[in-house]
Amino acid sequence: MRMRRVVRAVSTFVTQFCIALVKAVVMCVVLGLVLVTIMHSMGVPVPSADDMLRGVSRLADVLS
Repeated sequence: MRMRRVVRAVSTFVTQFCIALVKAVVMCVVLGLVLVTIMHSMGVPVPSADDMLRGVSRLADVLS
């Protein structure tokens, strides 16, 4: 009986954590797209997605 309560509590925590994580990721993507769109419309040079990914991979190589 007590074990079921523990499992249920952990399950609820993990579910809520995953929901919060998905919301945070979606909000970051939306905010990033809005900022890039505004910067692009103002004439600020915005790197392409390929350049951004290349920079991230270089950073990962340096940090590893």
